[in-house]
Amino acid sequence: MDGVGKDTSGIVVLGATNLPWQLDAAIRRRFQKRIHIGLPDHPARMRAFQIHIGSMGLSLSSHDYSRLADMTEGFSGSDIATAVQDALSMPLKKIHKSTHYRKVSKIFNLLSNQELIII
Repeated sequence: MDGVGKDTSGIVVLGATNLPWQLDAAIRRRFQKRIHIGLPDHPARMRAFQIHIGSMGLSLSSHDYSRLADMTEGFSGSDIATAVQDALSMPLKKIHKSTHYRKVSKIFNLLSNQELIII
């Protein structure tokens, strides 16, 4: 990185890390600006859940999103995205662990409280 700061015409060097305290002091010194972006607060975590859950057909209330935000204190936006993806894949994981199957003609959709007919 030596010499990068001498000719600044059109050159931008950007670095990002989750662990800035583990970077060598010599490399930290080379960056002129340091911006710390903290973990999301409660409303930001609520919004992150709303964004990541999106239009999955879930009928969650603002109270539900608030509870999710309460339970994820200290989570980053990436952590919330991973938690949502893990939760959405749980039914598939359960199916993969199944050893016995039974043919059914009707199932009850818990998400929409409607009966689905399988042909």
